[in-house]
Amino acid sequence: MTKQSKPVFLFYKYEKSVLIEIDARFKYNFFKPSLFNLKLHEGSLIIYIFWYIFTFGRYKIFYIFENQKMVHFSNVLPKIFKYSFMRKEDIQIANCYTDPLFRGNQLYPFALSIIAEEYADNAVWVGSRSDNSASLSGIKKAGYILISKVYKSMFLGIYRLSKDE
Repeated sequence: MTKQSKPVFLFYKYEKSVLIEIDARFKYNFFKPSLFNLKLHEGSLIIYIFWYIFTFGRYKIFYIFENQKMVHFSNVLPKIFKYSFMRKEDIQIANCYTDPLFRGNQLYPFALSIIAEEYADNAVWVGSRSDNSASLSGIKKAGYILISKVYKSMFLGIYRLSKDE
């Protein structure tokens, strides 16, 4: 049996189409990485190198900009070994960020709804720590429903659905 941590993550699946609107000053697009251009935002490259290797370069990043300033990003991943409960064709939204100066503009729920629309033929998953109330609120607002608490194994950090619901 794999040793597990406490279930601190809640995983949601896209259920219904919810139109989220944002101000017209914001522009958005999907970024497809290349080996020499893994992301457009600042921060560590290690996780993106990992994703590039384990997804065979198939992850994307959804960006929202105000003028030339990046104000939000959401990582869109195909199934990788860390998400044991996903099917091969499922999509995972992970490690999202909204600039603190732009929070409250509906950017996160908008991003979640656009990503779900883009991948309408796939099951789309998003998870959050159970203590991140702002993230959980945005997830629900975008039309996702709670599926399960999730355990993260101590070995390799593999996520598994909780059996003690």
